[in-house]
Amino acid sequence: MPLREVNIDDRTWSEASENRRREWTLTIRELTTPGEAVIRDDGEVLSITQTQQGVELALHDAEGHVLADVTIPHDALADLITEYVDTVREIARADAMGGLKRLEALDMAKRVTHDDAGRFLERRLRPFAIDHPTGRRLFTLLLALKVDTTRLVGVHGHRRVR
Repeated sequence: MPLREVNIDDRTWSEASENRRREWTLTIRELTTPGEAVIRDDGEVLSITQTQQGVELALHDAEGHVLADVTIPHDALADLITEYVDTVREIARADAMGGLKRLEALDMAKRVTHDDAGRFLERRLRPFAIDHPTGRRLFTLLLALKVDTTRLVGVHGHRRVR
C-alpha cells in the first residue's frame, strides 16, 4: 500500500501560520501522491512529532499499529538545514546581482545539499524502507517544519542549467 497520510503533531500544526500549514499540506500531498513515495509496503500513515530533543517519526499500518519509529535529534539535521538555508539566501542575493554563473553554482550546491539530506534520511529511516526521492521529499517537509520557508525566496525548485 502506498503512503496515504502524513500527520503533523497538533501543537506544531496549531501554532503555525496559515501560510506555513498550506506549504506543509503541499509537501504532504507530494509524499502521498500514489507512486511518488517509496516506503515499506505495509506502511500507510506517517506521524511526525516535534519535541525538544528532536523529530519523532512513526510509521503505522492501516489499523494504526506502529510498524517502526525513529527519533532524529535536532542537532543531527542542523548542519544540513543550515547549509540549505544559507545556500537559498545566497541564491536570493546572487539573483538580485544578476550573476548567472554564480546562480548556477549555488543552485547546484542547493541540489547537492538536498541529495545529502535525502541520503541521510534514507540511512536514519532504514526501518521505513524509503528510497532517495522520498528522503528528499521528507527533508523538504522537515525543513519546512523547522524553518519558516514561506519567508525564504527561492527555497522551492531548482534553476535549469543552460
